[in-house]
Amino acid sequence: MSNFYEKLPSKEGSRPYKCREYANKVSLNLNHFRKDGRFCDVDLISGKTKVKAHRVVLAASCEYFDAMFSVGLEESQKGHVVLPTVPPGILPLIVDFIYTGEINIDKGTVQHLLIAADMLQLRELVTGCGEYLKRELHPSNALGIFRFAETHNCMDLAGDALAHAQANWNIVANDEEFLELPLQQLVTLLSSEELKVDNEAQVLYPALRWLEHDPACRRRHCFEVLSHVRLPLISPQVLDDALKTVQDPSIAVALKTVRVDMKTGRGALVSLAAEPRARSRRVLLVAGGSCHDNSAHPSLTTDNILSTVLKFDLHKREWEEIAPMGIARIQPGVATLGGRVYAVGGEQGSQILANGEVYEPQNNKWSNIAPMKEARCEFGLTGWNGSLYAFGGWVGSDMGASVEVYDPINDEWTLSGRMPEPRFGMGVVNFEGLIYVVGGCTHTWRHTRDLLCYDPAAGKWDVLAPMRHARSQAAAVVLDNYLYVIGGNAPRRTVLTSVERYSFDDNTWEEVASLQEARAGCAAGASEGLLVVAGGDSECAGQRAFYRARTTLASVELYEPRADAWRAAPPLPHSRAEAGAALL
Repeated sequence: MSNFYEKLPSKEGSRPYKCREYANKVSLNLNHFRKDGRFCDVDLISGKTKVKAHRVVLAASCEYFDAMFSVGLEESQKGHVVLPTVPPGILPLIVDFIYTGEINIDKGTVQHLLIAADMLQLRELVTGCGEYLKRELHPSNALGIFRFAETHNCMDLAGDALAHAQANWNIVANDEEFLELPLQQLVTLLSSEELKVDNEAQVLYPALRWLEHDPACRRRHCFEVLSHVRLPLISPQVLDDALKTVQDPSIAVALKTVRVDMKTGRGALVSLAAEPRARSRRVLLVAGGSCHDNSAHPSLTTDNILSTVLKFDLHKREWEEIAPMGIARIQPGVATLGGRVYAVGGEQGSQILANGEVYEPQNNKWSNIAPMKEARCEFGLTGWNGSLYAFGGWVGSDMGASVEVYDPINDEWTLSGRMPEPRFGMGVVNFEGLIYVVGGCTHTWRHTRDLLCYDPAAGKWDVLAPMRHARSQAAAVVLDNYLYVIGGNAPRRTVLTSVERYSFDDNTWEEVASLQEARAGCAAGASEGLLVVAGGDSECAGQRAFYRARTTLASVELYEPRADAWRAAPPLPHSRAEAGAALL
């Protein structure tokens, strides 16, 4: 026979070869052998359930069995291993996973699977169960999953559950599960910089409820718990109100003692230099708009439309310019969703826009998103349940009634129902699972007093109590349990100073202190117990194009509900109206 291999031209010498299907074939055959009972040398037993297996496969796949069969334990000599802590219905699923790396996880099995996988040191299955639970995180289960994950040393899952609880603090802190937290997990939450709160009172009240849930056992923890509440950031009036809610005398005395400690300036019990939590240091982003004043503005386009974006730190009371949008826009829809700010639609020159962009605060950059199905300006935009909802506005040359929904995961807009009637220039906010549409125009020049409530889950609209004053292009902001409607245009070419608020609890309106300066088309937001209103238009456009501001403002005002008073704040770097605004 010819030695043909000596005549091969290759100069590379040896060359590795790997059959990608080989390991899978071996795995499949081993599983077939197990199911047929061939070559099996051990029975795994839980209750009345018995599963045949191969020691070598168990040891190669799982550290628990490797240790059991390698160090001379009794089980290494027997033909069976009893696993009393693994539920009988779970054992076959675990063995299937060991042989195939595949398993179906559902809400009925995930807890038992994770516990068993943790006990058996089957980290791959622990990871799979953790990924399932991450996808199921909700404010109603975040604390339970957090405690469960910590117990079983699933730190990645625990971190995600904790982050979810922190981001949804005001819901989580009012749940019964919160009251059952162990002290150390409560402290983990109360001391976190990541609690998403508007003010520190939203931390104090849950802390007091936790203490009073079991006062006999918990009153000894009063000072430790209260030390993690940033009490110097809470007004004396709110502290006094909180004291009135405390039933247990010992807990009340502890809070009074801390109050005296702060009043005297000793700082022995609480830090007097408390800073707002990082997550509560909210900033107001003001994006786009128009500028009509006598100052020089290099960033302006020829038609006075802005692409610049400003950031107002509500704690420091400072304005800062950040990365500009890719496109200059007036009357865009601007909203926060998932820690990002979206700017969508609006108008540039005579063109109504459908395109949109999203701002990523971590890298201070804007990037494009999919355009809306319909170009629109002077519309309402808000976030709900992980999606953006766009309502009405000017759609082409007509008032629109359509509703669009944006899915950020798939970067896709879909049309989803209609408003009761076409509308533009209205305010849109969300509160506790519902979306509210207030004011605006339903026919040319007709300002409305309407307040509508939309339930996205049911696709249902309701009519609520109307405002006291008809208005459009007013700012609409939620603070505590109230919807504030600020300024705006009114009939007879009037720009309003009036401010009114709606009680979500009582379905009633009341007037509050008026603005120091009349303004429409202003940017507004709420945080740290305050309203902030920036810029706007000081003159009604009258017979000119309704959406064109004439004299824009740079002034900024802050409103404190307890004092029912507005005061001046640092002005905008330059005037603007018709901008979009969102809290981040």
